Amino acid sequence: MTSDDSYSENVVIAFKQFVRHNAEVVSLNVFTAVSPPNLMYKDICNLAIEHSTCFILLPFHRRWYIDGSIESEDQTIRSLNCDILKMAPCSVGILVEGRRKVSFSTFRDPPSSQSYSSYNIAVIFMRGKDDREALALAKRISQDESVSLTVIHLKARNSIGTILAESDGVLDDEMLNGIKGSVRYLEEQVSYGPETSNFLRSIVEDYQLFIVGRRYKCEDPQTSGLELWCEFEEIGIIGDLLSYTDFIANYSVLIVQQQHQRNS
Repeated sequence: MTSDDSYSENVVIAFKQFVRHNAEVVSLNVFTAVSPPNLMYKDICNLAIEHSTCFILLPFHRRWYIDGSIESEDQTIRSLNCDILKMAPCSVGILVEGRRKVSFSTFRDPPSSQSYSSYNIAVIFMRGKDDREALALAKRISQDESVSLTVIHLKARNSIGTILAESDGVLDDEMLNGIKGSVRYLEEQVSYGPETSNFLRSIVEDYQLFIVGRRYKCEDPQTSGLELWCEFEEIGIIGDLLSYTDFIANYSVLIVQQQHQRNS
């Protein structure tokens, strides 16, 4: 069995375990499909259309050890992810896994009740449709009593020059107002990208999962100066920053892109 086979088996085991814990509301269908790597995205997108899928979850192509060294890297997966982001008929998430002390651990043993007692998730919210999709997903996850959700609204200290569509601003405000009082809500003001980097570095040990919008080609004061250092544009500036090797902590990052609207 190859390492990729083992990885897939562990993912299936994790989902089966999730189904056992949520038997009343979740069902699982597992199957294997074989296709050429350069055409795999078409099969995935067609399958999503066939099943009226609302969300595709993809693995990031790189995994790290806890010391920041690279455990594995697969450029075929990266190419697949980029193609799906362009063509997906629904929203897409890319999961950057937390770093491990050893190679990928299995999900065969169920987690202890203690690990379920407090799972801290943070949403980094700035603006726009991807951030709203990330927040909507986090709200659904937070319905689990074991999850503690914090929404961190990262605001520009000086918003002069920021271009924001009126409709986006209204939708952002409506969504944020809808969650205030039901989850922990924080506001943090920053002036430019390095301040954002320092702030995120200061909180990474407080959470096990960050959920962020991809925000492809969005320009904001909060990320100014960081775009030049972004290594993987498919996970966006904030996702790339949280995946940076200097951010040493054991957390995962879920990068979310809302379904693209295409002209017919």
